[in-house]
Amino acid sequence: MIGRRSVAVGLLAAAVLATTVAAAQTPKRRPLAPADLDAIASLLKIEDTRQFDEATLARLLQSAQPEIRRRAAQTIGRVLNPRGSALLMSVRGDANSDVVATVAFAYGQLKDADAVGWLGEEMSGPAVPAAVAREAARALGKIRSPEARAALVRYLGQARMTAATSSVTGEALLSLGRFPAPIDLAAVVRWTHSADVEVRWRATWALYRPRDVAAVPELLRLSRDSSGDVRLWAARGLGVPPQPAPASGRGAAATVPAAMPPSAQLSDADRTQASSRLREALTDPDRRVRTEALRALATYDDDASFGAVLAAVDSPDTWISVSAAEALARFPARAAAAIPRLVAAAAPGRPTAVRITALSPLAVLAPDAALDVATALLHDPSLVARTSAVQALRRLGADGRARLDAAAAADPKLSDLVAPAGPRTPLPPASARADADYRRIVEQWIVPDYNGARGPHVVFDTPRGSVEIELYPGDAPFGVEYLLDVIKTGDIVGSEFGRVVPDFVAQERSIRADAPRRDEVNRRGLTRGNLSWASAGLDTGRPGYTIGSTPQPHNEGDFTALGRVVRGLDVVDRIELGDKITGARVGR
Repeated sequence: MIGRRSVAVGLLAAAVLATTVAAAQTPKRRPLAPADLDAIASLLKIEDTRQFDEATLARLLQSAQPEIRRRAAQTIGRVLNPRGSALLMSVRGDANSDVVATVAFAYGQLKDADAVGWLGEEMSGPAVPAAVAREAARALGKIRSPEARAALVRYLGQARMTAATSSVTGEALLSLGRFPAPIDLAAVVRWTHSADVEVRWRATWALYRPRDVAAVPELLRLSRDSSGDVRLWAARGLGVPPQPAPASGRGAAATVPAAMPPSAQLSDADRTQASSRLREALTDPDRRVRTEALRALATYDDDASFGAVLAAVDSPDTWISVSAAEALARFPARAAAAIPRLVAAAAPGRPTAVRITALSPLAVLAPDAALDVATALLHDPSLVARTSAVQALRRLGADGRARLDAAAAADPKLSDLVAPAGPRTPLPPASARADADYRRIVEQWIVPDYNGARGPHVVFDTPRGSVEIELYPGDAPFGVEYLLDVIKTGDIVGSEFGRVVPDFVAQERSIRADAPRRDEVNRRGLTRGNLSWASAGLDTGRPGYTIGSTPQPHNEGDFTALGRVVRGLDVVDRIELGDKITGARVGR
């Protein structure tokens, strides 16, 4: 209860702060005239077709209506044509702070290194509105040039610790954490002493993310912080940094990477202290901290750490047991102890998520046992389980293929799943909509949002409970309309969560065989509880939908923020691999 309460308080405080800042800095909005709706419709068409219309964008950037200028800058950031950078120059000094913040957003999406100087000035200028400074800091983390890094370090080393700077500082810390090691330690560590937990967890994330062992002493200290939001990132950061993978194939002997230098390796003393602290954290009151501690502990190979991971396979908490089962593949030298525990974890009666997860390490450590487990999972009610079983049997040689053939002969329902996968025929790209349809989308979704109307809410029912999500129709009208359509048709009902990573994401399998969705990346941010869709890169996603259990600042700029969970975040954290959407509806 301590962990959950601290999370709720932290989220509420962040929401209150964001609302207060927005209310204080957002100018009164001018009504949208009919000609403005036509202009927005033309911008939607540019975004939807990804056809860079330089003349239209240049004209709309000079509109008398600030919302048109803002949306034109946003469109440039979404279309990703390098020629857009020059167009943005004309609105850098716009009188409307929302327009300037969106210009900063667009530069970040374009990864325009030439804009770093201006972004650095906007981030640190004493009279710059916080919304602009915050977006400038985020953009620097997307550009990731040496000059961008220097600007972030300079700001974090000099900024004062005040409530007025906290939102900008927090974003600058997340951006700096996107850079590789070595860490600019002093610039980050000073913020780990902030009284503001929102700043402290971001500073801890910035220490963890580059996996620089120089941060270990600070992470050990932060692993005892009063906030679970801080402790979870500290625990994750105490894992042993991965060694470079050896090269393979012809000529490998000449290209094997050198071992990590001593400065990048944990000392024996640090190893002992960190692994001991992680074992202690397995009893932390916050479930997220326990999960991250277990994952990190699995990177150590001493007897006590392995024993703790082995015992965790039997945990009734699937975040713990799944993480432990997955981790046992890292201990091939301890297979004699790991195999019986994995076989028991994969037995009928254990949670489906644990059975599926145990299959992969068994295929590595005990192929004969994996054959039996996979054969049993072929008949599981879960499509995720059956698909995992088919994939495992295909990897298990002639014996696995024989089992597949026998199963398909005995159960015709398996035939389609067992049949060899042919080459995937790419779906044609979505064609442009009619101009009238773009105008309808503006009137139906964007105008009400602009005028302050309450956005649509949707409710997903799952075996673990219901999740209510507030959607962002003004920021992602295409995505919102698509989601409401799959709810209206019922296509989403019955879709399984095919990827569940404890303390990270719950992700559905694809719902339809439609063309990939156009991403509508926006300034909402990938917060805890964010709704997006699975993607292998911009404009490649076919929903199933993904709900984040943690913030994902490292993915900023690559995913559409479609909405956020407003009720049932604890339900999201309980979703297990193979669970289904049992109902979906538009909420009140």
